[in-house]
Amino acid sequence: MTMTTKLIRFTEKARAEPTLRFNALMGLLFDPEGLHASFERQNGRRAPGVDGIRKVDYAEGLSERLADLSRCLRRLGYRPQPVRRVYIPKGKGRRRPLGIPTVIANRTD
Repeated sequence: MTMTTKLIRFTEKARAEPTLRFNALMGLLFDPEGLHASFERQNGRRAPGVDGIRKVDYAEGLSERLADLSRCLRRLGYRPQPVRRVYIPKGKGRRRPLGIPTVIANRTD
């Protein structure tokens, strides 16, 4: 069963039974196949984040990177970096907030 199928089944169950509680979701998060599918869904035309890494840069050695990320998630050693907040000027002196994320997370291991 592919990761996408597992996520689809999970989503359908959660929508069908909104009061149901789930307690074992990490298996869905650290599956390398699911991480790869998630990476492929990312828009490669976006600007780099505050870490300066673009999708094409992260794609170099992707299998090893995702295997490492999977191990890090499994050990609960993944800590996302804070999103940098900037404000874009709008009309009449207003400003719109914009969050600039990173590709690579901090590690605690």
